[in-house]
Amino acid sequence: MKVFLSWSGERSKKTAEALWTWLPDVLQYVNPWLSSLDISAGRRSVREITDELSETNFGIICVTPENQSSRWMYFEAGALARQVDNGFVVPFLISMRTTDLVSPLSQFQAVLGSDRVDVQKLLSDINNASGELALPQERLNRAFQRSWPEFESKMREIKDIPLEGSSSSTVKRSGADMTEEILLLSRQFDQRLADLERSALLGKEAPGRPPQEVRRISEEKFIASSFAKIGWEAVRSTWEEERVLIVVKGSDRASRSLSHDFVNRLARSLSREVVVLGEVEKWVLRSDNPR
Repeated sequence: MKVFLSWSGERSKKTAEALWTWLPDVLQYVNPWLSSLDISAGRRSVREITDELSETNFGIICVTPENQSSRWMYFEAGALARQVDNGFVVPFLISMRTTDLVSPLSQFQAVLGSDRVDVQKLLSDINNASGELALPQERLNRAFQRSWPEFESKMREIKDIPLEGSSSSTVKRSGADMTEEILLLSRQFDQRLADLERSALLGKEAPGRPPQEVRRISEEKFIASSFAKIGWEAVRSTWEEERVLIVVKGSDRASRSLSHDFVNRLARSLSREVVVLGEVEKWVLRSDNPR
Protein backbone atom coordinates (compact mmCIF):
# COMPACT_ATOMS: atom_id res chain seq x y z
CA MET A 1 0.00 0.00 0.00
CA LYS A 2 1.44 3.36 -1.06
CA VAL A 3 1.34 6.30 1.38
CA PHE A 4 2.31 9.71 -0.05
CA LEU A 5 4.10 12.04 2.38
CA SER A 6 3.78 15.75 1.58
CA TRP A 7 6.09 18.36 3.17
CA SER A 8 7.30 21.96 2.90
CA GLY A 9 10.02 23.50 5.10
CA GLU A 10 12.63 22.02 7.42
CA ARG A 11 10.46 20.81 10.33
CA SER A 12 7.85 19.44 7.94
CA LYS A 13 10.55 17.61 5.96
CA LYS A 14 12.08 16.08 9.11
CA THR A 15 8.62 14.86 10.15
CA ALA A 16 7.99 13.31 6.74
CA GLU A 17 11.38 11.58 6.89
CA ALA A 18 10.57 10.23 10.37
CA LEU A 19 7.25 8.85 9.11
CA TRP A 20 8.98 7.39 6.02
CA THR A 21 11.29 5.39 8.31
CA TRP A 22 8.78 4.52 11.02
CA LEU A 23 5.56 3.56 9.20
CA PRO A 24 6.96 0.30 7.68
CA ASP A 25 8.23 -0.70 11.14
CA VAL A 26 4.62 -0.85 12.33
CA LEU A 27 2.80 -1.70 9.10
CA GLN A 28 5.26 -3.80 7.10
CA TYR A 29 3.18 -3.70 3.89
CA VAL A 30 3.19 0.12 3.73
CA ASN A 31 5.33 1.71 1.00
CA PRO A 32 5.83 5.38 1.97
CA TRP A 33 6.82 7.80 -0.79
CA LEU A 34 8.75 10.98 0.02
CA SER A 35 10.05 13.26 -2.73
CA SER A 36 13.32 14.18 -1.00
CA LEU A 37 14.30 10.50 -0.74
CA ASP A 38 12.57 8.76 -3.62
CA ILE A 39 13.35 10.98 -6.63
CA SER A 40 16.58 10.05 -8.39
CA ALA A 41 19.04 12.85 -9.15
CA GLY A 42 18.41 14.43 -12.55
CA ARG A 43 14.81 13.28 -12.89
CA ARG A 44 11.94 15.74 -13.39
CA SER A 45 10.56 16.04 -9.86
CA VAL A 46 7.19 17.68 -10.62
CA ARG A 47 6.35 15.05 -13.24
CA GLU A 48 7.40 12.22 -10.95
CA ILE A 49 5.46 13.62 -8.01
CA THR A 50 2.36 13.91 -10.20
CA ASP A 51 2.80 10.28 -11.30
CA GLU A 52 3.16 9.13 -7.68
CA LEU A 53 0.04 11.04 -6.64
CA SER A 54 -1.96 9.24 -9.33
CA GLU A 55 -1.07 5.87 -7.74
CA THR A 56 -1.47 6.85 -4.08
CA ASN A 57 -3.79 5.05 -1.66
CA PHE A 58 -3.35 7.37 1.32
CA GLY A 59 -1.93 10.87 1.76
CA ILE A 60 -0.32 12.45 4.85
CA ILE A 61 0.44 16.20 4.77
CA CYS A 62 3.03 17.33 7.34
CA VAL A 63 1.82 20.75 8.48
CA THR A 64 3.64 23.28 10.68
CA PRO A 65 2.60 26.82 11.65
CA GLU A 66 5.16 28.24 9.24
CA ASN A 67 4.25 26.25 6.10
CA GLN A 68 0.47 26.74 5.88
CA SER A 69 0.92 29.42 3.24
CA SER A 70 2.99 27.11 1.01
CA ARG A 71 1.60 26.98 -2.55
CA TRP A 72 3.22 23.59 -3.02
CA MET A 73 1.32 22.17 -0.03
CA TYR A 74 -1.98 23.35 -1.54
CA PHE A 75 -1.08 21.85 -4.91
CA GLU A 76 -0.36 18.45 -3.37
CA ALA A 77 -3.39 18.63 -1.07
CA GLY A 78 -5.65 19.38 -4.04
CA ALA A 79 -4.11 16.61 -6.11
CA LEU A 80 -4.47 14.14 -3.22
CA ALA A 81 -8.11 15.10 -2.67
CA ARG A 82 -8.74 14.45 -6.34
CA GLN A 83 -6.87 11.15 -6.53
CA VAL A 84 -7.67 9.48 -3.20
CA ASP A 85 -11.16 7.99 -2.81
CA ASN A 86 -13.11 8.20 0.45
CA GLY A 87 -11.18 11.13 1.92
CA PHE A 88 -7.91 9.42 2.94
CA VAL A 89 -6.00 12.69 3.16
CA VAL A 90 -4.67 13.50 6.65
CA PRO A 91 -2.95 16.70 7.83
CA PHE A 92 -0.26 15.65 10.35
CA LEU A 93 0.24 18.62 12.70
CA ILE A 94 3.54 19.67 14.28
CA SER A 95 3.45 22.30 17.10
CA MET A 96 -0.18 23.09 16.22
CA ARG A 97 -3.73 22.53 17.40
CA THR A 98 -6.45 21.38 15.04
CA THR A 99 -8.16 24.76 15.45
CA ASP A 100 -5.03 26.45 14.01
CA LEU A 101 -5.46 24.71 10.66
CA VAL A 102 -6.68 27.01 7.87
CA SER A 103 -8.73 26.24 4.76
CA PRO A 104 -8.52 24.25 2.58
CA LEU A 105 -6.52 21.86 4.80
CA SER A 106 -9.00 22.34 7.66
CA GLN A 107 -11.57 20.44 5.56
CA PHE A 108 -9.74 17.18 6.35
CA GLN A 109 -9.60 15.27 9.65
CA ALA A 110 -6.25 16.21 11.20
CA VAL A 111 -3.90 14.31 13.52
CA LEU A 112 -1.71 15.80 16.28
CA GLY A 113 1.77 14.40 15.66
CA SER A 114 2.69 14.45 19.36
CA ASP A 115 -0.52 12.75 20.54
CA ARG A 116 -0.20 8.98 21.03
CA VAL A 117 -3.94 8.32 20.65
CA ASP A 118 -4.18 10.41 17.48
CA VAL A 119 -1.20 8.74 15.83
CA GLN A 120 -2.43 5.26 16.77
CA LYS A 121 -5.81 6.11 15.22
CA LEU A 122 -4.00 7.22 12.05
CA LEU A 123 -2.25 3.85 11.78
CA SER A 124 -5.55 2.07 12.35
CA ASP A 125 -7.10 4.12 9.53
CA ILE A 126 -4.25 3.19 7.18
CA ASN A 127 -4.62 -0.46 8.20
CA ASN A 128 -8.39 -0.41 7.66
CA ALA A 129 -7.92 1.13 4.22
CA SER A 130 -5.45 -1.54 3.11
CA GLY A 131 -7.98 -4.28 2.36
CA GLU A 132 -6.55 -7.80 2.36
CA LEU A 133 -3.15 -6.55 3.56
CA ALA A 134 -4.56 -5.36 6.92
CA LEU A 135 -3.05 -6.69 10.13
CA PRO A 136 -5.23 -8.03 12.96
CA GLN A 137 -5.92 -5.16 15.36
CA GLU A 138 -4.18 -6.85 18.32
CA ARG A 139 -1.01 -7.35 16.28
CA LEU A 140 -1.10 -3.73 15.14
CA ASN A 141 -1.53 -2.54 18.75
CA ARG A 142 1.48 -4.55 19.92
CA ALA A 143 3.67 -3.25 17.09
CA PHE A 144 2.59 0.31 17.83
CA GLN A 145 3.32 0.02 21.57
CA ARG A 146 6.83 -1.29 20.86
CA SER A 147 7.72 1.40 18.34
CA TRP A 148 5.94 4.50 19.71
CA PRO A 149 8.65 5.62 22.23
CA GLU A 150 11.23 5.94 19.44
CA PHE A 151 8.89 7.94 17.21
CA GLU A 152 7.72 10.12 20.12
CA SER A 153 11.35 10.98 20.90
CA LYS A 154 11.95 11.94 17.28
CA MET A 155 8.89 14.21 17.27
CA ARG A 156 10.18 16.00 20.39
CA GLU A 157 13.47 16.68 18.61
CA ILE A 158 11.64 18.04 15.55
CA LYS A 159 9.41 20.25 17.68
CA ASP A 160 12.54 21.85 19.22
CA ILE A 161 14.10 22.74 15.85
CA PRO A 162 14.24 26.58 15.73
CA LEU A 163 12.22 28.32 13.05
CA GLU A 164 14.15 29.56 10.03
CA GLY A 165 14.23 33.33 9.67
CA SER A 166 11.19 35.38 10.76
CA SER A 167 8.07 33.85 12.21
CA SER A 168 5.98 36.32 10.16
CA SER A 169 5.18 33.57 7.66
CA THR A 170 3.09 31.78 10.28
CA VAL A 171 -0.56 31.84 9.25
CA LYS A 172 -3.01 33.00 11.90
CA ARG A 173 -6.49 31.61 11.49
CA SER A 174 -9.12 34.34 11.52
CA GLY A 175 -12.57 34.12 13.07
CA ALA A 176 -14.03 34.77 9.62
CA ASP A 177 -12.16 31.76 8.19
CA MET A 178 -13.53 29.47 10.91
CA THR A 179 -17.03 30.89 10.42
CA GLU A 180 -16.86 30.17 6.68
CA GLU A 181 -15.80 26.60 7.37
CA ILE A 182 -18.66 26.06 9.82
CA LEU A 183 -21.11 27.44 7.25
CA LEU A 184 -19.73 25.21 4.52
CA LEU A 185 -19.88 22.09 6.70
CA SER A 186 -23.40 23.00 7.91
CA ARG A 187 -24.64 23.27 4.34
CA GLN A 188 -23.11 19.90 3.46
CA PHE A 189 -24.66 18.33 6.57
CA ASP A 190 -28.08 19.82 5.74
CA GLN A 191 -27.90 18.41 2.22
CA ARG A 192 -26.89 14.97 3.48
CA LEU A 193 -29.70 15.02 6.08
CA ALA A 194 -32.21 15.96 3.39
CA ASP A 195 -31.01 12.99 1.27
CA LEU A 196 -31.45 10.61 4.22
CA GLU A 197 -34.94 11.95 5.04
CA ARG A 198 -36.03 11.67 1.43
CA SER A 199 -34.81 8.07 1.26
CA ALA A 200 -36.63 7.21 4.52
CA LEU A 201 -39.92 8.62 3.20
CA LEU A 202 -39.55 6.55 0.03
CA GLY A 203 -38.76 3.43 2.07
CA LYS A 204 -35.31 3.05 0.55
CA GLU A 205 -31.94 2.43 2.10
CA ALA A 206 -29.69 5.42 2.72
CA PRO A 207 -28.06 6.46 -0.54
CA GLY A 208 -24.49 5.33 -0.98
CA ARG A 209 -21.71 7.38 -2.51
CA PRO A 210 -19.93 5.82 -5.49
CA PRO A 211 -16.16 6.52 -5.56
CA GLN A 212 -16.48 9.03 -8.42
CA GLU A 213 -19.07 11.03 -6.49
CA VAL A 214 -16.98 10.96 -3.30
CA ARG A 215 -14.04 12.30 -5.28
CA ARG A 216 -16.19 15.05 -6.81
CA ILE A 217 -17.41 16.10 -3.33
CA SER A 218 -13.75 16.41 -2.23
CA GLU A 219 -12.94 18.49 -5.30
CA GLU A 220 -15.87 20.85 -4.77
CA LYS A 221 -14.96 21.20 -1.09
CA PHE A 222 -11.45 22.17 -2.12
CA ILE A 223 -12.79 24.74 -4.62
CA ALA A 224 -15.19 26.29 -2.10
CA SER A 225 -12.61 26.57 0.67
CA SER A 226 -9.92 27.92 -1.68
CA PHE A 227 -12.17 30.79 -2.78
CA ALA A 228 -13.49 31.36 0.76
CA LYS A 229 -9.94 31.82 2.04
CA ILE A 230 -9.60 35.05 0.01
CA GLY A 231 -13.14 36.27 0.65
CA TRP A 232 -14.92 34.94 -2.43
CA GLU A 233 -17.84 32.51 -2.68
CA ALA A 234 -17.96 29.72 -5.25
CA VAL A 235 -21.70 29.91 -6.02
CA ARG A 236 -21.83 26.86 -8.27
CA SER A 237 -19.60 24.76 -10.47
CA THR A 238 -20.31 22.89 -13.69
CA TRP A 239 -18.08 19.94 -14.55
CA GLU A 240 -17.23 19.06 -18.11
CA GLU A 241 -14.85 16.44 -19.47
CA GLU A 242 -11.81 18.72 -19.81
CA ARG A 243 -12.71 21.75 -17.67
CA VAL A 244 -14.76 23.09 -14.78
CA LEU A 245 -16.80 26.31 -14.91
CA ILE A 246 -16.99 28.10 -11.54
CA VAL A 247 -19.39 30.99 -10.90
CA VAL A 248 -18.18 33.23 -8.06
CA LYS A 249 -19.13 36.39 -6.25
CA GLY A 250 -17.03 38.59 -3.99
CA SER A 251 -17.80 40.15 -0.64
CA ASP A 252 -16.90 43.37 1.14
CA ARG A 253 -14.01 41.54 2.81
CA ALA A 254 -12.53 39.96 -0.31
CA SER A 255 -8.82 40.19 0.48
CA ARG A 256 -7.74 40.70 -3.12
CA SER A 257 -8.87 40.47 -6.70
CA LEU A 258 -8.81 37.06 -8.28
CA SER A 259 -5.59 36.62 -10.21
CA HIS A 260 -4.55 34.53 -13.18
CA ASP A 261 -1.94 32.87 -10.93
CA PHE A 262 -4.64 31.80 -8.42
CA VAL A 263 -6.78 30.28 -11.19
CA ASN A 264 -3.76 28.50 -12.68
CA ARG A 265 -2.89 26.94 -9.30
CA LEU A 266 -6.49 25.76 -8.95
CA ALA A 267 -6.32 24.24 -12.44
CA ARG A 268 -3.11 22.38 -11.62
CA SER A 269 -4.70 20.96 -8.45
CA LEU A 270 -7.78 19.77 -10.37
CA SER A 271 -5.78 18.66 -13.45
CA ARG A 272 -8.20 20.39 -15.79
CA GLU A 273 -8.84 23.81 -17.26
CA VAL A 274 -10.66 26.23 -14.92
CA VAL A 275 -12.96 29.01 -16.13
CA VAL A 276 -14.12 31.49 -13.47
CA LEU A 277 -17.23 33.58 -14.19
CA GLY A 278 -18.42 36.62 -12.23
CA GLU A 279 -22.03 36.30 -11.04
CA VAL A 280 -22.76 40.02 -10.64
CA GLU A 281 -20.31 41.75 -12.96
CA LYS A 282 -19.93 39.85 -16.19
CA TRP A 283 -16.27 38.90 -16.56
CA VAL A 284 -14.32 35.74 -17.32
CA LEU A 285 -10.96 34.53 -15.99
CA ARG A 286 -9.55 31.46 -17.72
CA SER A 287 -6.61 29.30 -16.67
CA ASP A 288 -3.88 28.00 -18.91
CA ASN A 289 -4.34 24.36 -19.91
CA PRO A 290 -2.72 22.36 -17.04
CA ARG A 291 -2.13 19.26 -19.15
